[in-house]
Amino acid sequence: MTGAYVARDMLTRIMSPVEAYNEDLFCAVLKAFDNLDERASEKGNEFYNNYPADEYTDPADVADWARDHSYSWWDTMNSLRQSMINLLAAGLYHLVEQQLGALSLDCGYDRVRDTNLDVVKNWYAKNLGIDLASLRPWEKISELRWVANSVKHAEGGSSKCLRQVRPDLFQDPALADIRAEMGGRWLDRQGPLAKPLAGEDLFVTESDLRAYATAARSLFMGIVEFCEAHRDDHFPLAD
Repeated sequence: MTGAYVARDMLTRIMSPVEAYNEDLFCAVLKAFDNLDERASEKGNEFYNNYPADEYTDPADVADWARDHSYSWWDTMNSLRQSMINLLAAGLYHLVEQQLGALSLDCGYDRVRDTNLDVVKNWYAKNLGIDLASLRPWEKISELRWVANSVKHAEGGSSKCLRQVRPDLFQDPALADIRAEMGGRWLDRQGPLAKPLAGEDLFVTESDLRAYATAARSLFMGIVEFCEAHRDDHFPLAD
């Protein structure tokens, strides 16, 4: 197979699911969580207007209950949104691993038997002569790996590594104003990562997810560009 063939294979067969993250998938999924403040207010009004009141019911009590209902709905949906973003980040990382390994499914290669990123990296070095770690997005993909492992396993080695490079991911954005007022004291009150799948303790933002998706696409495009630069070479490389 020539480098031109491998580049085309990467563009047409391998990259489509990764492109979906950049173009449609996570935007469409997260759209379900748009306008939570406005929708929470509507939920409170609906509760108030439909409460089965009688002559003994104090409207002020119903208003309090409606506010509680509104906040409870908002808090639940906000946690679900955070859970979804965390899950999408973890899913993106494993998608990258699997799609990198999928190149080996072409009958011309020895198949990758383990899609662990380090194994796949070695496969690319052996078969294509490319060091994936030399590509610009690699550092961001490594960060994404720590995110994915932290989402799955909670506290552990990956979360410790992630804290070193992205301590902000462990700070609840909803408490930003309080942290600004209280200063460094709030940064010292950090417990172990316990419930990232419940939308707690780890706060990947939509902006982070976009950055990870962009890095994933750039990683694959780096491989395409390498193969285009070696379009007349033949792969896999001889042992």
